[in-house]
Amino acid sequence: MAGDPNAAARSAAVQKTLSVVNLGSQAATAYKRADLANRLGTTTKRLSDPSFHVFVVGEFKQGKSSLVNALLNAPVCPVDDDIATSAPTAVRYGDEASAAVLLKPPEDDDPATNIDERSEPIREQIPIEQVAQYVTEAANPSNERRVQAVEVSIPRKLLADGLVIVDTPGVGGLGSAHSAATIGALPMADAVLFVSDASQEFTAPELEFLQTARRMCPNVICVLTKVDFYPSWRKIRDLNADHLSSKKIDVPLMCVSSALRIHALRSNDRDLNQESGFPQLVGYLQNEIAANAEKLTIKAAVSDVLSVTTLLTSQFKNEKQALSNPENAQEVVGNLTELQERLNRLRGGASKWQQGLSDGIIDLQTDLEHDLRSRLRTVTKQADEAIDASDPADTWDDFQAWLYRRVAEDIVHTYTFLHGRSDELSGRVAEHFGEDSGDLAVQLELINPTDIVASIDANTDIQAQRMGMGAQGLSAMRGSYGGMLMFGMLGNMAGLALANPATIVIGLFMGRKALRDEKERQLAMRRNQAKQAHRKYTDEVGFVVGKDSRDTLRRIQRQLRDFFATRAEELHKSTADALGAAQKAVKSDQATRQQRLRDVNAELERIAVLRKKALELSPELAKAAAS
Repeated sequence: MAGDPNAAARSAAVQKTLSVVNLGSQAATAYKRADLANRLGTTTKRLSDPSFHVFVVGEFKQGKSSLVNALLNAPVCPVDDDIATSAPTAVRYGDEASAAVLLKPPEDDDPATNIDERSEPIREQIPIEQVAQYVTEAANPSNERRVQAVEVSIPRKLLADGLVIVDTPGVGGLGSAHSAATIGALPMADAVLFVSDASQEFTAPELEFLQTARRMCPNVICVLTKVDFYPSWRKIRDLNADHLSSKKIDVPLMCVSSALRIHALRSNDRDLNQESGFPQLVGYLQNEIAANAEKLTIKAAVSDVLSVTTLLTSQFKNEKQALSNPENAQEVVGNLTELQERLNRLRGGASKWQQGLSDGIIDLQTDLEHDLRSRLRTVTKQADEAIDASDPADTWDDFQAWLYRRVAEDIVHTYTFLHGRSDELSGRVAEHFGEDSGDLAVQLELINPTDIVASIDANTDIQAQRMGMGAQGLSAMRGSYGGMLMFGMLGNMAGLALANPATIVIGLFMGRKALRDEKERQLAMRRNQAKQAHRKYTDEVGFVVGKDSRDTLRRIQRQLRDFFATRAEELHKSTADALGAAQKAVKSDQATRQQRLRDVNAELERIAVLRKKALELSPELAKAAAS
């Protein structure tokens, strides 16, 4: 590991775990178990990139990019009064400063493209000073360059243990389609920094977004920025704390000044750095967020090593039993033969676990489609009620913001439902392996609906202007003229003048009624137009998400099938090796058996040492193993 360029990006705990996994790989190779060695090779790759992502989110111009720059003491994100971030910027550790842009392939625009057929983003290296040309609305209007994200690597100690900071788009604020895409990405985040400046207390959209973020991500931190610029920031802090308490949003609230932080770092002023509030934020990220993410990564790796040691131990214990008791060796051989036959059935295409997986996927697909349709029907009903109770000319901007957020939440809930039910199905399939299953925990790839949210192309803009004063006057005049003409003609037949006080009063009344009717007609038209617009959007959501969820479900089915098929092969290999050793023990003489018994005991001791080292890395698994 001394020559490993990524060693600096790993903590001591991760490096220790890697050494234990490497020991497990060496043991698997020595015992000629290439299948187990390949399994631990995947574990090594997972440990080699112990990244955990912190998303920086918030309304437009709240100081998100400045916060990232101050946090890292590097101008990685463009900051200016007229600059709005339009694409996410992910900042991670690198030995040298560099940047790359990820571009969406043109063929992925086709909604008929299956999830497995989608191309990888086109990756292009760019000079780090050109990042602003790809991530800002001014330089890349309406994302003409098809930018998915920009990745920046810099040598910073804060990032060395795998922390990745993601500056999210701010164009359009929390009610925009960019916000919907951000909501879609929240389940992928290990933590969220919600940024709001000290100019005012939390707004209703901010509190609503915070509630959504808290449901989607286990770690949310509120950061109050620009405290050096607003003298009343303490009052704003207290008001925000009251809002969080009243909404039952249990998240920490920290106050920082990016300007003070940058000045303190340049002048090496520790007191000023403390005053900036950033040391507390950095400490929270390192001690609370990063530490917990690392524990989960290590726990998964330890679980893999323990599973491998269980298979190896079982193999040698069966051989030891045959060697220790020659008189019972035939019985051991018979039991292993019976076990091998049962494992052969697990390997077959018509095995019960295969049938259970197939039936479970069919049931899940039906439930998933029903869940999505139910959610969209609820959105449609609530949208109709909101439109009927208001005038789109007054409320459409707020309604659009609500619609984007609400639909994005429902999309995320649908994929969360899919992932949770897939985990349940995995547990039911594992039951078919019985006592031989060990700890068959499938680590499914977490579905990221961000691209799906962003790819929904349905324009919800409408022409919802009220009548101007001129139009209202003309409408009233037409009604008045018609009324006066009609009743004036009747009066003329009775010998009265065409224009008299009665016809004038009637004309004014008819003009008022005509104006009211025209306003009601136009209001009804605006409402119908609004309903058509939101239905068009939800229909497109149902079409796109419905297809993508089916594609994702098929991918999960293949993941589960391949995982359990591989585990069945591993169990079969262990049993076959143990059976072969037991059969050989039956035919061996006393001296050969004694020599082999000593070798087997030595191997079991080595495996026990490996297992002990693995358990020392995870107190939680050690406690479970002891019980």
